[in-house]
Amino acid sequence: MKPAIVFSVLLGLAFATMIRTVSADDTPAWQLALQQQLLSEKQCNLNYLTNVKIQSLGAIESIQARAHCMNGNAYDVQSMHGTHMFEIRECAITVC
Repeated sequence: MKPAIVFSVLLGLAFATMIRTVSADDTPAWQLALQQQLLSEKQCNLNYLTNVKIQSLGAIESIQARAHCMNGNAYDVQSMHGTHMFEIRECAITVC
């Protein structure tokens, strides 16, 4: 019985590692560029993105999102020029 349990645990760990590797490889180029820009300009280690909007305007791709950092800071980011350089603005509290 013990070898079966050990095998199941090892199989589960191998599967989890494989999933992490696949998702890391699927990260879009623009997101990797944003991650590097946030780190160099704002000392922000990107944790996750919300409100991601990607639109194609002819040959130009427009990207807008809110970037959330590991330290709790958040930034509104946008790239409207078809490049992977982003305009980064600190999030402001909005009241509707």
